[in-house]
Amino acid sequence: MYKFIKQYSQFLWAIFSAILLTLAFPKWNIIFFTFFALIPLFFSLKTCKSVRDLFLISFLFGIFHFCTLLYWIVYTLITYGYINFILSLFLLFLLSFYLSLYYLGTFYLSFRLKIFSQPNFLKGLFLALTFTGAEYLRAKVLAGFPWGQLGYLLANFPLLLQSADIWGIWGLTLLVVLINYYVFFLLDYCISFRKLFCFLLNNFFFISFLALVVGYGFHSLHKWQNYISKEKNIIKVALLQGNIPQGLKESGQIDYSLKVYKKLSFLALKEKPDLIFLPETALPFYFPYDEEYTFKLINYLNEIQRNFNSQKKAPAVIFGTFRVQFENKEPKVYNSLIVWKGGNFIDFYDKEKLVPFGEYIPFEKYFPFLKYISVVSNILKSGVSKNLKISFKKEDIKIIPLICFESAFSEILQKRLKENPQFIYIATNDAWFDNTSAPYQHFQMAIIRAVEARRYTLQGANTGITGIIDPTGKVIIQSQLEKKEIIYGKIKPLYKIPPFAKYGNILGIFGAIILILSVLYFGLKNFINKNFNLRKV
Repeated sequence: MYKFIKQYSQFLWAIFSAILLTLAFPKWNIIFFTFFALIPLFFSLKTCKSVRDLFLISFLFGIFHFCTLLYWIVYTLITYGYINFILSLFLLFLLSFYLSLYYLGTFYLSFRLKIFSQPNFLKGLFLALTFTGAEYLRAKVLAGFPWGQLGYLLANFPLLLQSADIWGIWGLTLLVVLINYYVFFLLDYCISFRKLFCFLLNNFFFISFLALVVGYGFHSLHKWQNYISKEKNIIKVALLQGNIPQGLKESGQIDYSLKVYKKLSFLALKEKPDLIFLPETALPFYFPYDEEYTFKLINYLNEIQRNFNSQKKAPAVIFGTFRVQFENKEPKVYNSLIVWKGGNFIDFYDKEKLVPFGEYIPFEKYFPFLKYISVVSNILKSGVSKNLKISFKKEDIKIIPLICFESAFSEILQKRLKENPQFIYIATNDAWFDNTSAPYQHFQMAIIRAVEARRYTLQGANTGITGIIDPTGKVIIQSQLEKKEIIYGKIKPLYKIPPFAKYGNILGIFGAIILILSVLYFGLKNFINKNFNLRKV
């Protein structure tokens, strides 16, 4: 046994690192691992002797991490996609293998540049930058899958979190990798006893860089707290969590959904909210094509209206449903949020970024068999990017709507911020995942979005987690999972635009360019050297 461990230790360290990293994420949330999880991997890469071993380490780390982080995909595929356990497990493995590919370039460069065998500040910065570039590519290539980016771990560290309003999730990922590398640098020195001057000089750079980030966090936290306190306008909100099992929603129990949300709405009216929010597909029928339920919905909304003497005092209701629109006599179905106020439907938003294999089937035209591994049929269409607009106290306020999977994409948020909206509403139905870690991971993303945008962020979820987050990333209130609840809160419309609105994705783009160019350079150089040597022989 000892001989086996010694022989394969570098591969075992990579697996150990993957598990530690997963444990740093919700719902385990062992936040201590945020700054140490990558260190076993770094020591594994330090002892790597060949490109073949490097690739094996990369795949072992990536596959074990993503399989343990995204295990809930198997549950969803079995329960709602009716796919057997073995095939579901294989699909999870396939996804994890694909996501692992993004680490290959970063770790290949670390091998060529001896980033771990001779560590210093500049190498650490290069590693963190290319790692960030890999995460950016993972969020953009093909359909994009940014779930579980390392930067989300800093949701637990307020002073480090504040810098997200400059460089977004990408800067937070860079920080996580750099801090892990700094700890590796310290441990490596204790083992290797390198030159003291170089050690002290690199320490100075590491500490100075991190001190700047912490200093900015302290200053920014204080500045935004003051700004929020000076804003006098207050909006009273009520978020309704119906806790309707996905099985009921799938079986078309629309009357039950109407009954639940009607009851919760009238309970919420006692607090006289300005806005009432229902989650994604709270009312799962085809609006307004399904006339029976459209009339029932209008009656329910009119009853809310009749509880107030004046239309101006009646709350606006934002609810999720499937919206049908006919184009050239053909129906198009959208996953939508619709706004009701003053006795009328005044605005709507159709989900822009659909979930692959959950809401649409990518490449179905070329690979028809893919429909057999999809949770739903391929009927939903993508909408157009826009914000919602509601009149409030003699002025219009704009709301950034994000539906479910969209809250994982910071570029969608950045695009919508350019219109200077006042707060964010994330509508989701995480009933697909029951009591797995997915709803907790999803809510963690909302914390980062709040700081990137410097806006109050509301998340309304069918089964949870529903909550309110302030612009500094502080969770004001959140619901329990799988429980009927009404979350009440007071938020403030904000108008100051953070730097993220203009520059938020630059670091991710820059990291991706550096990663691609560096891999091409070393790959080409290696190719030329091999061919030159062959000719010489």
